[in-house]
Amino acid sequence: MANTVDNAKQAGSDTWITTKVKADLMTESGLPGSDIKVETSQGVVSLSSDVAVTQSQKAEAVRIAKNIKGVQAVMSDGLKAE
Repeated sequence: MANTVDNAKQAGSDTWITTKVKADLMTESGLPGSDIKVETSQGVVSLSSDVAVTQSQKAEAVRIAKNIKGVQAVMSDGLKAE
């Protein structure tokens, strides 16, 4: 039973992390926040985009995601850097 509760808590925190990362990306000037897709699984944030971003935009998006409470790691392979 405890495992189900833990899974529910993790799912809730993953949803919170995704929402917080997305919000922070949207408010950061110079970042195409609306074009960056954010997914979170067990505290690992995956960033991706169909639109090319600059290397500095990619680095900034990773930095923002890493600063969110609860984030264990950030995967940015899906961000296509120019």
